[in-house]
Amino acid sequence: MVGIVSDPLFMNHDTGGYHPEAPMRVHSIHTVFAGKDPGIRMVEPVRADSDEIALNHDRSHIERVRRASVPGRLVGLDPDTVSSEDSFETALYAVGSLIRLVQMAVAGEIESGFASLRPPGHHATASEAMGFCLFNNVAIAAKKAIACLGVEKVMIIDFDVHHGNGTQDSFYDSRRVLYFSSHQYPFYPGTGRLQEAGGRKAQGYTVNCPLRSGKTDGEMLALYRSVLVPIIHAFRPGLILVSAGFDAHAMDPIGGMQLTSAGFAALAALIRDEARDVQSPVVYALEGGYNLDALRDSVRAVTDVLKGGEAPGIQEKPFAELDGIIAAHARFWTL
Repeated sequence: MVGIVSDPLFMNHDTGGYHPEAPMRVHSIHTVFAGKDPGIRMVEPVRADSDEIALNHDRSHIERVRRASVPGRLVGLDPDTVSSEDSFETALYAVGSLIRLVQMAVAGEIESGFASLRPPGHHATASEAMGFCLFNNVAIAAKKAIACLGVEKVMIIDFDVHHGNGTQDSFYDSRRVLYFSSHQYPFYPGTGRLQEAGGRKAQGYTVNCPLRSGKTDGEMLALYRSVLVPIIHAFRPGLILVSAGFDAHAMDPIGGMQLTSAGFAALAALIRDEARDVQSPVVYALEGGYNLDALRDSVRAVTDVLKGGEAPGIQEKPFAELDGIIAAHARFWTL
C-alpha cells in the first residue's frame, strides 16, 4: 500500500504571478490521484508544531518565517524565496504531513509514501530560507524518526537537479543519517562537490555525486547502481527518505539534464527493490520540478512503481565522470 498526501491546501503558499515554484505544481500532481485506486491510501494533511520544526531549525528562523507571512503582500526572504499570508501555515502542513507518512511507514501501515508538498525544503538551512524553501521537510522528518519513532539510521536520497545544501548541512557530522545526492554541478547553490564527504567524525556519510549537464536515464541509472546500491546494503537504513525533485527532466525549464519520466520510474524501482532487501520503508517528498506536464507524468510513473509496477527497460550507460565518483566514495565504502 502506498500512502499519498495530495491536497489543494498546498496551493495556499502564494509565490506571485511569475515564480516557477507556483501553486499549479501541486494542482497538476493532484490530478494523478483524482480517481479511486486500491493500491493507494490517501492521507489527510497534518500540521506540525513549532517544536517539530525546531528539531532542525533555530527558533529565530521559525519566528522570521512566521513574521514574513503578512496579509496582502509578498515578503522576500532571499532573492529567490518569498512568503505570503498563508505561507507559514502551509509550510507547517508540509512538514507535518511528511512526518505523518513517515510514522505510518515505520509502523507498517504503508510500505511507501509520496508527499506532494510545497513549499519544498532541501535548500533551507537551520537559520535561513533559500532556494524556494522555508523549512527543510526531509531533514525534520529524519530527525523526528530518530528522536521519536525508534529508527536507528536514516538514508536520504536526493535526485533533485540542485544540490540539497540545507540537508547536507543538517547531517554533515552525523553517522546516523546518510545523505546521498546526485545533482548538476556547477549549478545553484554551488555546494555538493565530490570532496564534501562529511565532517571529521562522519567521513563517507555525505555522498555527493556532482554531474555535468546533459545526463540521460541510462547514465543516471548506472550511477545509482554503481554507488547507491552497495551503500544501501552496507549502511542498512531503517528508513529511506527521498527528496524527489523532478527538475532533472529534459523538459524542465530550469535544469540542464535529459532524464525522462521513465527514467525517474527506473530510479524509483531501483530504490524500491534495494529498500525491500534491507527491509526499509521509503517515503518521498516533493522538491523541484517546474514543467507541469513533466512533473505530473513523472509523479505518476514513480507512483506506479511504488504500487509494484515493473521497472522501465532502460539500459545502464557508463559515462566519463563515473569512474572518478566511484573512486572518491570507494575510500569509505566497498563499491
